[in-house]
Amino acid sequence: STMAKNNDALVAMNASGVNSKPGQNYVTGHTILDGKVYKTGRNINKGGGLIGFTKDNVLMLTKKSASEAVKDGMDRAVEFGPFLIVNGVESKFKGNGGWGIANRTAIGQRQDGIVLLVVIDGRSATSKGISIVGLKDIFVKYKAYNAANLDGGGSSAMYANGKLLNNPVGYGYKGERYLPNAWMIIPESTQVKEN
Repeated sequence: STMAKNNDALVAMNASGVNSKPGQNYVTGHTILDGKVYKTGRNINKGGGLIGFTKDNVLMLTKKSASEAVKDGMDRAVEFGPFLIVNGVESKFKGNGGWGIANRTAIGQRQDGIVLLVVIDGRSATSKGISIVGLKDIFVKYKAYNAANLDGGGSSAMYANGKLLNNPVGYGYKGERYLPNAWMIIPESTQVKEN
């Protein structure tokens, strides 16, 4: 919510993975911002790769390196996974996908350009969470052409219309986690500020 407020975001949700200590936020994987490799975190293997957008706001999913993705037109991206749908083809998972039931955050895009942002609460009496397969099925239902899982668990947070919409819960804590970045929908005239 702090990043969203600082950038006048209409909507915001968590993006890349994070190694966190109180008051610190170390990004996992690579991030791309303004068509340049922005940060390089520790190598991660979440069954995905880079998840990001071109300057024309087309969602790209790639297992290429960050520098190769930039050459292919990726303008802003984070690294995580697994990929749920790639170019209209559903990923195949065994059982519940091997990731259990938990809080989830994911992003997708339909072929008509509509971007789908999903945050599902978990670890609480009101919502146990969802499996990776269940998450993929949501994107299939809403006709996503590309979709990918992002960092979930205690990082899962959705902000819109000036307030936090869900109840982030991690292991041993409740409330928002200190995050390194977010996917935000901001007015076109707003300049993004680093946090």
